[in-house]
Amino acid sequence: MADDLLNKLNGMGAKKVVGIGHSLGGVLTLYAAVRQPELFEKVVLIDPTMLSPRFLWRVRLMKLLGKDARSFLIEGALRRKRTWESREAAYQYFRERKLFKDWSDGMVLAYTEGMTAPSPTGGVYLTYPPEWEARIYRTIPTDVWKIAKLLKVATLVIRGENSNTFTPESERAFRKASPEARFEVIAGAGHLVAQERPMDIGKSIVDWLQIA
Repeated sequence: MADDLLNKLNGMGAKKVVGIGHSLGGVLTLYAAVRQPELFEKVVLIDPTMLSPRFLWRVRLMKLLGKDARSFLIEGALRRKRTWESREAAYQYFRERKLFKDWSDGMVLAYTEGMTAPSPTGGVYLTYPPEWEARIYRTIPTDVWKIAKLLKVATLVIRGENSNTFTPESERAFRKASPEARFEVIAGAGHLVAQERPMDIGKSIVDWLQIA
């Protein structure tokens, strides 16, 4: 997927790109910046999916034993609700989910509109297939810390204080791998910090771009 991103940027003739990515998008931005650093001026990684070295070691060990440490994520994705009787019903469903409790009503509405579409049989359906989400969990990169050591582009890493994806242990590993990177923590936010605190994220990025 990083190759796809680079192909699109090169096809556009892009230069001195400021790459910004959240979650898996942050990892893809990291990979792209390492593979073609001359294309990027700066990169911002927002709570990238860079699980701690200890957890990734466990993933590799369980794989050798024929098991998958990410099975709970995969199974949860495949159980995801896919259809609703109306877009309003979908919005209410998302609004009541714990995952979105710190999102504004406007953010949940935008998510609902972006993630659902009218169904030919009536109502609306989830446009992002749970099977694809499950595949992402199955293929979470396990070489991220080797890649982080190769990073040469000016980098800002932002994480949510309560994130279970980019944890304090992940931050320590990134600081060791890339000492020149800058780190910021958004207090009280989780992995979905970009949706929970969009104004704080925006301010952090703009402030850093002005001084970096």
